[in-house]
This record gives sequence, structure tokens and C-alpha cells, in this order.
Amino acid sequence: MKTFIFLVPALLAAAPALAGVTMKMENVSDYKGQPSKSSYVNYIEPEYSRLEMSVNYQDPEKKGTSTQKSVIITRLDKKVVWTLMPAANGYCEFTFDELRKSMNSGSGLVPDGAAPAGFTYKKTSGSKKIAGFASDEYAFSGKDLKGKAWITDDAKLKPAADFYRGQAAALGLSGGKDAPGVLMGHEASAKDSSHVMTVRSVKTGDIPAEKFALPADYKRLNASAWNEYRKNFDTKMIMEQVKKRLAEEARSRAKAAASEKGKDAVKKGIKGLVGF
Repeated sequence: MKTFIFLVPALLAAAPALAGVTMKMENVSDYKGQPSKSSYVNYIEPEYSRLEMSVNYQDPEKKGTSTQKSVIITRLDKKVVWTLMPAANGYCEFTFDELRKSMNSGSGLVPDGAAPAGFTYKKTSGSKKIAGFASDEYAFSGKDLKGKAWITDDAKLKPAADFYRGQAAALGLSGGKDAPGVLMGHEASAKDSSHVMTVRSVKTGDIPAEKFALPADYKRLNASAWNEYRKNFDTKMIMEQVKKRLAEEARSRAKAAASEKGKDAVKKGIKGLVGF
């Protein structure tokens, strides 16, 4: 959600800082009353993006709340995505060709600030200011999801708008019908779930070039390592975990109820034999 020449990261680090946009976002999802919360910092330049994620989730193994962090660097100039895993001191690399094949299976590699591709947007008469930016309201709908989105076309966020447009083109996606600009927030719902994303703050200005380079001490891992790592913060996978936990709890309650019913039957049988 990439290094063909080993000198590239070093050259990037030595290059001048890049002018761009830094956005802080918050996402809250709920599945059958089970919430999960995540926060994001997205550093964006017309050909680069670094999405830092911190997700609080209900750990199905530890039976408690845990936090996981990750970083996704998208390089439009190289048509690659690096997924950094700080806890593993490593990264995985995905080409855009690989991503195109997994876009419909919950790849978890497209920043939340991008207007979801494949959705239809219709502008309403509503609007509101989000993080200091006037944002127009759109009703949107797509496969299994519908709601409202707030989008701004403020010129100050042009680096972000250019990146999202370039990303959609590179991945062979339409950026969404009639949804120009940068997504500042959305409220959406699907069967048994709801999702709310809000941009909390925006800063424009220089971004250090090393933000978009691989750490020198990170080792490259097999792509399967990312699939295992992301299971605790990918929305689709979080919902699957919650669904599994709820099913296990339901089975446990049913088993307990059956056990109690059995005990009651035994008691009634004994009472019938002894008469009291």
C-alpha cells in the first residue's frame, strides 16, 4: 500500500525538502456495536505519499485492546508501494500491477484521503468547514456502501489533489464520478457496520524527502508478511475478526444455555421419581 536502484534512497535523503500537504485523520468503524478506532498522518506531495497509521483494536487472542502501527509509502514515480512494519524492522514491496489485481479484495494500501474509486458522487446543497477548509457535501454510493462525503477543491491542497488523481490513473481507476478535490470526511454505512472518517488538521509546507524513502536498516520481507501484519488494522479484516468473536460468544452462550437446560431436565426427572 520498490527499490530498483540501491542509490535512490540516499539520493532522496540528500535532495531538498518537498513542498506538500500534511493531513491528520481519524477513522472510527463499528460492526454490530463493536468499535475500532484508528488515526492517520498522511504526508503528500504530487508524486509521493507517506501514510502513517496507528490503530486501536480488540485483540482476539489477548482478549483486550492493542495498538498496531504501520507506514505505507506510495511512489508514483516508480509505480510501487512500500509497506513498512516498524515492529518487524522490515518492509514489503508491491508494484502497481500487483495492486491492480488486489484492489477489489481489500488491499489496505490506498490512503483514506482518496475519494474511493468506483463510487458515484452527487453534489448536494450542503457544506461545512472541516479543519479550516470549506467542503462541499456529496451523497455517494457504491457496492455495499453508501453515505455522505465532504470534499474541498481549495487550491492550497492542490499537491494532495494531484497525488490522488495520479494514483487513480496509475492504478487504472476512475477517481469516482463528480468528486473533484480532496476528501475531508465521510459518514458511510454498510450491512451491520458504519464508518466515519474526519480530517482533524492540515498543514502545508516543506516535507523532508526522507519521509518518502526506505529506512536504511529495514530488511525486505515476503509479501505474505504484510498480509499477516495488516490483519489488525485493515478495516475489512477487523470486521472479520469481530464477526468471528461474536460468533464464538454466541456459540458459548448457546452451549451454556443447553447445559443449564440439561441440568433442569435432570432435576425434574429426579423430582418425578422421588416425589419432591
